[in-house]
Amino acid sequence: MTRADPIEFETAGKTLRIHDRVMDATCRITADDAIDVERVLDARFLFPVDAAVSFEATTLSMPANAGSCVRDERGDIDVQLSDIVVSFPRGTYYVDIEAACKLYVKVFDAAFEAVTEHHHGEGATTLTFEEPTRVAVGARSRHERPHATITVPDDPGALLEALPFLASAVKEWSPERSWPTLRGHPPRIERGDALSIPSTISRPETGVTIATPATYESLYAVAPLAYYLGADVVEASEAELRLDNGYRQSLGDGAVSPRAATNLLERCLFLDSFVRTAGYYEMPRQEYEPVAGGLSFYPPALYGRPIVEQLMEYLEAPRAAFVDYLPDARYVAVVRDDPADAPLLPFLVRDLVPVTTDRHDVPDDRAIRTGYSGECVPHGATRLSVAGYQHALTEPMRDVAEERFALLGVGSAARETLSTVLIGREHREVAEPFTVDTAPPTTAAVRDALETDYGFVHVDAPLTDAGFACRDGVLDPMSVSSVSARAVSLVGDRETGGPIVDALVERGARVGVVSTTLGERMVGRMAGRLLSGAPFERAVAWSGAKGPHRFAGDVSGCLVRVGGGASIPNLVVRSTTLESHQLWVRAWWTQFDAAGGVTALYDERVCDQFQLFGTEIEQPSSLSSEAVADLCNEREAVYVLNGDVYQHDHDVTPDEVRQSAARALADRSSTRNDTQF
Repeated sequence: MTRADPIEFETAGKTLRIHDRVMDATCRITADDAIDVERVLDARFLFPVDAAVSFEATTLSMPANAGSCVRDERGDIDVQLSDIVVSFPRGTYYVDIEAACKLYVKVFDAAFEAVTEHHHGEGATTLTFEEPTRVAVGARSRHERPHATITVPDDPGALLEALPFLASAVKEWSPERSWPTLRGHPPRIERGDALSIPSTISRPETGVTIATPATYESLYAVAPLAYYLGADVVEASEAELRLDNGYRQSLGDGAVSPRAATNLLERCLFLDSFVRTAGYYEMPRQEYEPVAGGLSFYPPALYGRPIVEQLMEYLEAPRAAFVDYLPDARYVAVVRDDPADAPLLPFLVRDLVPVTTDRHDVPDDRAIRTGYSGECVPHGATRLSVAGYQHALTEPMRDVAEERFALLGVGSAARETLSTVLIGREHREVAEPFTVDTAPPTTAAVRDALETDYGFVHVDAPLTDAGFACRDGVLDPMSVSSVSARAVSLVGDRETGGPIVDALVERGARVGVVSTTLGERMVGRMAGRLLSGAPFERAVAWSGAKGPHRFAGDVSGCLVRVGGGASIPNLVVRSTTLESHQLWVRAWWTQFDAAGGVTALYDERVCDQFQLFGTEIEQPSSLSSEAVADLCNEREAVYVLNGDVYQHDHDVTPDEVRQSAARALADRSSTRNDTQF
């Protein structure tokens, strides 16, 4: 084992310690007797692991959170672990453990019993064998942080040479890489005097090459595609995709076209997510039936084939067969045609977001927001910075019961509206499991809030070129050397507030927003949505504040974990007549690397199959006006009725639903796009 290994095993008597060096996380497995381990090949596991050991035991105790299960020899789920004792006949099994590290306990030709206690933590799950049994424990780093740093000089040729190594973080080169958990965080890029690539990382060999001019314009645009395909990157005068079977496809007229690169990436990710249904996880998809029949291939038949063969089939598939089901991008990144933005690349390719240097030709019209690395950030957009991403890496989501918010300069209306929009099991079981502090916006209170580890801080104090105009003086944000608050919102215009919110992100915050329309009720709703697990940008959009908004940081991430990390439910109702209404389910992201992830909503009115994050899918049955009113009054989701977000400030009646339908039906020629809610 070398210091570069992401997983480290140590034994101490009856305990096996598994340490994820990348995430600095540790799990422990305890046996009934002293553990004597030997290293085994990773290939002994059906699932990808970074390292594995083997030993004998009669009893094993280990942590196990929600989602842990026992799989059969083929990898299919046999049973979810619970507090009921389950007996397994002699055979080979994988005990799939969700804990601080991703663990697989492989049981070789043995019978055993498994039971999980209600609490989480060490000793939560116990396996009891009939006799001393050899097991293998494989561990995979969650790899949500960079594991290495590449130094690149201000030379596009050096960046071209470095790009293939960003894919060193991908765990395997099958369609399973469309799962976000199998795509680790790429290495960091830092600017320096000479190219330096650590010997501990390697570039994959997938048979895919991307030829491109050695310009920042082209390299930035093609980086996410190269990462996902594990492509080699070579210099050429014409941009094209090259496969080792001789196939060529243009990626632009000379320079890389950001639209061509984006279209190919979303095609590959989406179709990989179909092919993987024949792999590790049997998760039926809502999109499968309407899409699969229009494809030129049978998706499960491609599983296990080389990437080049899969790509040939993907490139033949008619785009019209799946374009309506493609997930939206979390955001589009508009970067400068300059070496200064090279350090942003690992974070952008991690999220598989479209990248361009052309401010006037954004490559994905469906993206929720647009991020800019330069100084001029338009209304509604966000300022991207390496600092904001770095802060998000070191400050992961917290459970709602651990969260603290600070609202400065707002009255009781903010607290009232906060409570009305809360959704989630945690909020039903405990009245306000979180903490909300309030105070007038004095210089001391604002400084203290920004320097305290609050999840969210709102400051309602006038903004001037000098800073916060507090009740007792002006606070210069530059005097706050270290910001510990994770997210901030300010009241002001883009010109004055933009530089202030940018400075707060540079000094420690993950994300921020400034707007002239963040009144008390809007702030309360925004806080309530955040505490219900909404991504930051969605919490602002659902607050009812009309904008314009100016953001800073990665606004697509969530601050608070609710329901074990489940996606916030979002139901969209569109009226077809005064008495008939169609229901759509919108799947929002839960964490930074969710591209390709899936979620499902369990409700009798919706399909219980899975859908990709970033998609909005129509449900099979229509609802009456009475049913829509009943649905909204359940307060179990974020409801959007014909483009209007229901704020839970009163009980919806069937007549209100009909009135909404009448307005919507009379306005069919309107270009209003309620999919953005």
